[in-house]
Amino acid sequence: MQVLRRIWDDLRSGENIDLYITVIVAVSLATLNLAGVAPQTYLAPITLAVLGLLAISSLGNRYRIEKLLQRQSQSIDSFYMEEYPSSFKDDFETAEELWLIGVSLRRTVQANYPMLEQKLHQGHTIKVLLVHPEGAGIEMAVARNYARREIGPKSNEIRFNLQLLCDLRKISPDKLEVRTIRHPLAYGVTAVNPDMASGVLYLEHYCFRVASDSLPRFVLRAKDGRWYDFFKSEIRALWNAGVEWPCNRQ
Repeated sequence: MQVLRRIWDDLRSGENIDLYITVIVAVSLATLNLAGVAPQTYLAPITLAVLGLLAISSLGNRYRIEKLLQRQSQSIDSFYMEEYPSSFKDDFETAEELWLIGVSLRRTVQANYPMLEQKLHQGHTIKVLLVHPEGAGIEMAVARNYARREIGPKSNEIRFNLQLLCDLRKISPDKLEVRTIRHPLAYGVTAVNPDMASGVLYLEHYCFRVASDSLPRFVLRAKDGRWYDFFKSEIRALWNAGVEWPCNRQ
């Protein structure tokens, strides 16, 4: 019954009609030949015609498979990127809730310091999670670096950014939360309005000694469903594993 339903669906959608015609001709020809009523003069031409239909069908299937593989390859290349799309800047600026997660977030914090300051004045919520400047987390983060693997400079970099964030926090202590985590991070995150239907996650993979930058980068949107929810849950778990950074620490 399922086979007949599949055949009917194919016929209604115009799919695989050439194959069904080939099967009908081949079965009919074999039946007539077994019954001894198939005209011998037409047997060879009909057989060649059936083989021709099979060859055409095989070529068609081959082209379709190649097209699907090419489309899949293009899809992967467009999903994983070296740089975030142009929407990143607009999403960053307009986000009413912004989550920033990374080892030190040196470029993100320093390059966007005026924007972060403006967002706090506008009453936007910002949550920042950095790797703690001491312990196993920073040691493993430095160990995966492509070139420099000294802990001291990276630790100082994190402390400097923590101080910048503490200065920002004075603008609106209730709107900027800063935490550190002693676990290693596999990727960095910029989460834009993560709990809204328009939420976007910008993620960058932390390489292990194969590149000097964080690659690849990719974007997930709330409409993507399952994997967006998966990464959002992990991001929240990372946040919950973090500890508030005391801004009065020298």
